[in-house]
Amino acid sequence: MMGTSQSAARGHDDRSGYLVAGFVLLLVVLCGLVYYKWGGAIRTVSGVRELGRWSGTADGLTTGGVLRATLFYFRRIWIALAYGLLIGAAVRAFVPPRRQVAAGLAGTPLMLCSCCITPIFQSVYERGARLGSALAVMLASPGLNPAALLLTAILFPPSLAVARIAAVLVAVFGLAPLIERTVGAGLVVADGRFAPLAADDSPRSLKETVARFAGALGYLTVRTVPLVLGGVLLSSLILPVSLKVSTGGTPLVVAFVAAVAVLVALPTFFEIPLALLFVGLGSPGAAAAMLVAGPLVNLPSLLVLGRETSARVALAVALGIWLLAVAAGMAVSA
Repeated sequence: MMGTSQSAARGHDDRSGYLVAGFVLLLVVLCGLVYYKWGGAIRTVSGVRELGRWSGTADGLTTGGVLRATLFYFRRIWIALAYGLLIGAAVRAFVPPRRQVAAGLAGTPLMLCSCCITPIFQSVYERGARLGSALAVMLASPGLNPAALLLTAILFPPSLAVARIAAVLVAVFGLAPLIERTVGAGLVVADGRFAPLAADDSPRSLKETVARFAGALGYLTVRTVPLVLGGVLLSSLILPVSLKVSTGGTPLVVAFVAAVAVLVALPTFFEIPLALLFVGLGSPGAAAAMLVAGPLVNLPSLLVLGRETSARVALAVALGIWLLAVAAGMAVSA
């Protein structure tokens, strides 16, 4: 009996050790992403403060055709997307359900764009988090990007900065729970493969630890990257055409730009040169709409959201963000 008890205790300790190793892996990836994203953000903000203006352009997204724009986009975001997949895989493989939301929220200050946060949203939601909480993670990472908000305050009139912050806060803390209680009410993940991890379902060996992480990474890559690629290709058709007809500050223009901003895929910070372009065209309302909706969602993230939840949830999120962007644009125009 004594030997059996000692063996069981050693087995439990081994499983706990491998689970801790999974958490350490998650922490290492998070630290790497912090270093990558915050280092680049600090350099960008410092450059803007020194020059007093934005020195880059969005020509790579608006000129040269669909394939060139798509390649430009992925050259800008592939490292962040890889980090998003790694974090999502670690959350999916090692984090117990009761800690899923906390682990996802840890990614919100990492400044991932709407495409790159989708693997983390998928892992958090499929493993048992409430829809409202998972949506909050998905919207907060790009929307509450502190560097983007600071750049908005530096480069734009105060009214645009206030409108952007207010709309994002409403989206994260108002729209996400509202969608859960309305169109997302009663929504469950039906596929049994996505059932939450049991409390004692921890890895029993190094091989199982590696296999679990590799399986989660492969699954997220196959389920996410093709939709991101397809969404980016489609959005690359939309943006160049929209810029040609988005002049003036009429409510119709603001509504149109808000709709485009909901769909187009933008790398981190690229809503800023586009919004500056709209300001130069005499439409601060359209600029506000782009600043609000551009980073929050896009066609690739909506495709992932619709597949993981339902089409009505994705449509509700798109409509809610569009309405917030239009409201922000009209408030600035007024």
